[in-house]
Amino acid sequence: MYQTMPIPHQQIPTPLQKLVSPVFAQAGIEVWIKRDDLNHPLIQGNKWHKLKLNLEQAKQQGAQELISFGGAYSNHIAALAAAGKAYGFATRGFIRGDELAHNNQAWSATLKTAAENGMMFEFLSRSEYRLRHNPSWLSDLQQSYPNGFILPEGGSNPLAVAGFESLINELNQQLDFSHLLCAVGTGGSLAGMAKFARADQQVWGIASLKQADYLIPQIKDWIAEDKQNWHLWTEFHGGGYGKTTDEIINKTNEFETQFNVLLDPIYTAKLVYGFYQLLSNGCFKRGSRVVLYHSGGLQGREG
Repeated sequence: MYQTMPIPHQQIPTPLQKLVSPVFAQAGIEVWIKRDDLNHPLIQGNKWHKLKLNLEQAKQQGAQELISFGGAYSNHIAALAAAGKAYGFATRGFIRGDELAHNNQAWSATLKTAAENGMMFEFLSRSEYRLRHNPSWLSDLQQSYPNGFILPEGGSNPLAVAGFESLINELNQQLDFSHLLCAVGTGGSLAGMAKFARADQQVWGIASLKQADYLIPQIKDWIAEDKQNWHLWTEFHGGGYGKTTDEIINKTNEFETQFNVLLDPIYTAKLVYGFYQLLSNGCFKRGSRVVLYHSGGLQGREG
């Protein structure tokens, strides 16, 4: 339906890097990491897959500004700002936390990166931010920005889900995998991967926020079919979104040193931690071929 627009400095396909460890050999599994952190310097990983069809839709509608929502550590906000700059759209982020409005010293590296790429911010109180899914509130917002193209938090919508078909096709050309693990914020990436993976390929999401079970009905709606090839693991969040534990930090440092692959602290660090917990719990059968999906977000390491 849509033609994906090319983007400068993009690398496709991205490498599938094998991870060799005595721990994996002992468990009888093979492990790879899909290096989508390398698909673009700023529009990294899953964010490119989520945005590419939405960008084309915005272009077709004649929109002049991309508008979305996120917290201070939102990789989506950083990627949206970079995409807007690359494609000639203005960008505006509605950010949770009105205490940040006049305190840019407290801005995260993610917010600073987005601002450097031209994004304007509107800081909302936490109570007002909860309205981001309210149809009436969104309708008023659209009227206030008639030339704007509004994307949901995390960029997850049906077009975003459809954007993962090319990723699964690319992966299947690289490896006949049995398991694909990804980090989960809003659930769009998990839904897209599960939708286009084969029925015999397990797609597991590692939630980065607390009490993420509420995402399950929306993920089912996005998949739009009764597929049983996916699962959302909700116990590896490390205290919640933007939080962590010494155990997660230690596992991140160990992984980065062993495999020379940098992780972001919000998502992929918890993905890797969750993978090792599942491995130690015997969740992978011998002979499994496991792919860890690196979704980028490396600007989140700064600061």
